Amino acid sequence: MKTLSAIFAVSLSILPAQAEWLWPSEPPADCPAPKSEAATGIVFTGRHAEYTGADTWYPSWGADGRLYSPFTDGLVNGVRSFSGGKDAVVGHAVIAGDDPLKLQVLEPGTIPGNPAPYGGRYPCGGLMHNGIWYIGTYGLANGDYGLNWPILGPCAGFHISKDLGKTWTPSPRSTEPGKALFPEPTKFKGPIKLGSPHFVDFGKNMEHSPDGKAYLVGHGTTELDLEDRKANASWITGDQIYLCRVVPSPETINDPAAYEFFAGNDADGKAIWSADFANIKPIFEWDNRLGCVTITYNAPLKKYLMCVTDGGTTESKYSTGIFEADQMTGPWKLVSWMQDFGEQAYFVNIPSKFISDDGRTLWLCYSANFCNLMWGRKAYRTDPPGSSYAMCLQELRLLKPGEAPPHETPLTSRTNLAREAKVAASSTHKDSAVAGLTDGVAGGFPGESANEWSSNGERDTAFFRLAWEPPVTIGKITLYDRPNDIDQVQAGLLVFSDGTTLPVGELADDGKTGTEVTFAPKTVSWVAFFVTKVKPSTRNIGLSEITVAK
Repeated sequence: MKTLSAIFAVSLSILPAQAEWLWPSEPPADCPAPKSEAATGIVFTGRHAEYTGADTWYPSWGADGRLYSPFTDGLVNGVRSFSGGKDAVVGHAVIAGDDPLKLQVLEPGTIPGNPAPYGGRYPCGGLMHNGIWYIGTYGLANGDYGLNWPILGPCAGFHISKDLGKTWTPSPRSTEPGKALFPEPTKFKGPIKLGSPHFVDFGKNMEHSPDGKAYLVGHGTTELDLEDRKANASWITGDQIYLCRVVPSPETINDPAAYEFFAGNDADGKAIWSADFANIKPIFEWDNRLGCVTITYNAPLKKYLMCVTDGGTTESKYSTGIFEADQMTGPWKLVSWMQDFGEQAYFVNIPSKFISDDGRTLWLCYSANFCNLMWGRKAYRTDPPGSSYAMCLQELRLLKPGEAPPHETPLTSRTNLAREAKVAASSTHKDSAVAGLTDGVAGGFPGESANEWSSNGERDTAFFRLAWEPPVTIGKITLYDRPNDIDQVQAGLLVFSDGTTLPVGELADDGKTGTEVTFAPKTVSWVAFFVTKVKPSTRNIGLSEITVAK
């Protein structure tokens, strides 16, 4: 029999089809946006992928079909970027591939940029247009009360590359008041409206721009830090969303005089654009709820989709709002408010390259749970599964008007803690997947084998383990046998990380009826299940599913 530690040596080659599930929309009572009639909710398919060990990914779709993105505060193929301190640099990389589950992150590099007088100089909007790559940066500062970069600084312009990132012309702008791209702030650590602008994603080589111009969206506030609260306007918190536009070129991108700013609507509801920054007005307002923001044009639906993060205290759990509108300037309607998404997801955007032909299926790109690394402990859960400090891609569907959401079951519920566990087993048959244990589907051979875990020729020597970080409190486990009539668990043993054990009797032999085991709640970092007795005909013992609940 293999040792318990051997379960971590398992690698997966088969990914099961996942069960879809609805993330409930739970907006705060003061949400100013009405509910969308065009997209009535967000359903996650369960398909996801994670790349690299860095964050701040904002992919821009180039004419060559590749994606071009900044990154920072991590390692990509041996290239390290860190954007805090006097030696700050921002990273850049190319993302190749058409399948979000099979991408390659290539050609990483870095660009230096002095953050002074601010403490950090981080990447914001990136654009690849007509073979020219633009990467923006902005300043961040600390307060005297802790938290994570609680004071938003100005946009320091755009670095420019004309050779796909091999060489860069640095931005002539800086974070110093009076030398930034826009005339803000008037003094160090003053209020910012467009400190962290991101290019609106108009598709491949900006093909869906309404006028050939590049549009930039950013979050900010009109209040000084501490005037309303701590971290009133940080990299992830704010009060308003603002919009500007420019004809993109190396000559114009860092020229303040080339920009126009949204200045409200006229009597007929038509957008007003002004070359005077003093006339800028928000396209959306919601006090203390509007942090980092991105907008993508969904061409099949002819809708703009806006992703906004409410960053709480900067170190708390975060929530993500997705809004839709017919025009970039609004009015905006709420598709879904995903409370505690990630549980700490940020830099959320929708790469236009991965929007389906009908516009209903797309992928969220984000990073999550940086505090787990910063604090050296797993303070926040991985929810949904796949959320981590990386470039995370998560597939979702926009519900159609009148479409019923997937029926929630104990297998697909977010209360099923097995979904976020790391799973490994003593062995796995080549046609099955250990991930099939927690895919939300009680299935398997003679149906879809990838929806179950089957050992590789084991009988009463097989086992698997679910592990959590941080530990979880549990009080109920439900086990589902394989659905075929050859293999059956007739007895087993649950072993918990606290040293306790619990015997389990015969499992229902149909693969769809769960055998429930309840016990006094306990906090554990892992639980293992050992098979101790099987049906005589058994060839490859296993399970179709397991759920774990409080």
